[in-house]
Amino acid sequence: MAKTILVVLIGNKERGETNHYQLLQEQTALEEGRRAGCSVEVVFAPGFDHLRVIRKRLHDAASTPLDAVLVEPASVSSTELILKELQGRVGLILMNAWTETIGEIATHWGSQHPFGTVSTDHAGIGKVQGKQIRALLPKGGTALVVTGPLKSSAAQQRLEGAKSVLGTGVTVYETEAGQWTEADGIVAFNSWYGIFKARNPEVQVVAAHNDELAVGAMNACKAVPNAAHRDMLLKARFMGVDCCPTFGKKLVDDGVLAGSIVTPANTGEAIRHLERFWRDGTPAPLQWMTVSKHYPAGSAGA
Repeated sequence: MAKTILVVLIGNKERGETNHYQLLQEQTALEEGRRAGCSVEVVFAPGFDHLRVIRKRLHDAASTPLDAVLVEPASVSSTELILKELQGRVGLILMNAWTETIGEIATHWGSQHPFGTVSTDHAGIGKVQGKQIRALLPKGGTALVVTGPLKSSAAQQRLEGAKSVLGTGVTVYETEAGQWTEADGIVAFNSWYGIFKARNPEVQVVAAHNDELAVGAMNACKAVPNAAHRDMLLKARFMGVDCCPTFGKKLVDDGVLAGSIVTPANTGEAIRHLERFWRDGTPAPLQWMTVSKHYPAGSAGA
């Protein structure tokens, strides 16, 4: 009998609050599920609502029982609540999540259900972006980093990774986005500009934590009323992260973005781990990292 997998992703498709990486996660999950002969159900919800969504599906007596859940928790506390809810009941692959509690729970999860994590190496992404910034500013300069929400470990690790390789000579401004959409990039840029416009800042690079935030910041720059500031900002090189084929990669190929970083979907790898467990009992890895790379080739310099 085909296994049933619930994939819970971040966003709200009805309101357009879903970025291209989450859409890639959905597409990859459905494709990998078909290949593996599994029934895959994809649901989008804000991170704070994931546990409610999972509970609702688990208790739906009219639907096929779940064999596994793939989910990206919004916080440490939500991770622990999900672990408590699902232990002993269903398989679980956490995406982009790691806490000491996960390691402790793994020893008690048992062998009946698969359990593990698949994460993006966010610190590694940050280091690549830092090298890209440095390659664009070989003689030094100023970069504005538009981060994702810093309550997210992904955004924290990307920022720390970039700073760890920039070294001296590059001044870094930071502005935090509330979420990961273009609209959030506009708000984050305007928040920074509202404070720094009186200082006549010069910015040569705008590096965002995803391609949507980069586009949002670029659009905000186009709307700056001060002509001198607007001209200066629009001469900056903009870059992002994710490089989804239908969005970020196209923007780089068209010359809109100076560079991006290819971020593979976690859902495909997670479903392959589940398939191996169900096929021959191979345990899902407790910590699995996907590998990212810069785009275009050579954009990270030496």
